[in-house]
Amino acid sequence: MYIITFGISLLFIYMSEKKNYCKQLFIILGLLVPSILAGVRDYSIGADVLLYGNGWFERAVQFDSLSNYLSKANEYGVGVGYAFINFIISRFTNNTHVFYFLYELLQLTILYYVLKRYKDKISITFAFAIYYFCYFNLSLNLLRQIMALLLVLYSYRYVEDKKIIKFIVTIFIATLVHSSAIVGIVLFPIKVAVDNKQWKKIFKILVIGSCLLAVFLYEQIFNLLSSYGINGVERYAHYMTDTEVGGRFVRLFYWGILLIIILLKRKKCELYYKEFEFLQLMVLISTVASLFMFIGSTWIIRIAYYFDIFQIIYMPILAHNMGIVYGPSRKKVGYFILMLLVIVNWLITFVIRNGGGTYPFVFMK
Repeated sequence: MYIITFGISLLFIYMSEKKNYCKQLFIILGLLVPSILAGVRDYSIGADVLLYGNGWFERAVQFDSLSNYLSKANEYGVGVGYAFINFIISRFTNNTHVFYFLYELLQLTILYYVLKRYKDKISITFAFAIYYFCYFNLSLNLLRQIMALLLVLYSYRYVEDKKIIKFIVTIFIATLVHSSAIVGIVLFPIKVAVDNKQWKKIFKILVIGSCLLAVFLYEQIFNLLSSYGINGVERYAHYMTDTEVGGRFVRLFYWGILLIIILLKRKKCELYYKEFEFLQLMVLISTVASLFMFIGSTWIIRIAYYFDIFQIIYMPILAHNMGIVYGPSRKKVGYFILMLLVIVNWLITFVIRNGGGTYPFVFMK
C-alpha cells in the first residue's frame, strides 16, 4: 500500500513540475494522496497513536477553552504547539481519522514550501521520494517530533538569508511542538562559521569534537537541563536509559555510504550550489551520530534526526551531480543509485524490522 501511495503521489508531483497547466492542482493531488492514507489508517499503525495521539485529540474536542487545554497539555509535558494544532482541528471535526489526515497534510504542505525555494536547483519529485521512503512511516508514529523536524528544516531558509530573528522564532515554534527541537538553534552559528573561510576548517574540527563530547556527556547534559527546570525534559528521561537501539549497523552503513559519495562529489556539488558545504557538514554529523549509537542511548538517534532531515535537500543535488550517465539519452543514473540506497534502507528499517509499528499497513475498521 505504501508503494502504491508513494507512486501515485510522486506521479502527480512530477506532473506539477513538468506540465505548464494545472500545476497547482497536480501538487494538491500529490499532497492529498499520502494524507488520505494517514487518515484512513487503523489506530494500531504507529505506536504513538494510542500512546497520546488519540487521547489528546479527544481531549481537545471536549475542551471549550484553548488556554485551559494548553495549560493541561503543558502540565502533562505534551508540547503546547502540538496541542494547539489539535485544538484548532478539533473546532472543525471530532473525528480522529480526519485529524490525522489534516495533520499529515499540514506536514506535507510545510515540506512543499521548503522544497519550492530550491525548484531551480533540485527535482522536487525526487526530494519528495526521499521524504516518503525515509520519513513518511516515521510521521505515522512520531506525531510530535516529525512536525518539529519539518519546522527546523523550514528554518534553514532564514539561516541562508541571515534573518536571525525569523530563524529564532521558527525554532521556538518547533520547540513548542517537541522540546528536542532546541538542538536546531545550532544551525545558525554553524552556517556563520562555515561561511568564514579563515575559520571554517577549525570549526569543522570543533563541530565533530562537540558531537563526540555531547555523546559521551549526554547524561550530564540532560541532568543539567533538568536542574534548570526546563519543561517537558522529564518526559524523555527514558531516553537516557534505553540502550537497546535497533538498526545501528543499518544506519551506519546508510550514512557511511552517503558520506563517502558526498566527499567524492563535493567539489562538483559546491560549484552547482554554493551552500552545499553546510549541507555536507550535516551528513558528517549524522554519520558521527551513527557511530556513537553503539555506546549511547536512544537520545542520540532522536537528536540526529534534526541533522538527518537535511538529506531531503542535498540528496537531489548530489543525484544531479553524480556524473554517472547511461545510454544515448545520457540519463543521469545518480538518481537511480541514491534512490536504490534509500529504498533498501526503507525495506530493512520499516518493512523487515517494522520500525515505529507501521508495517504492514492496516486500514481503519
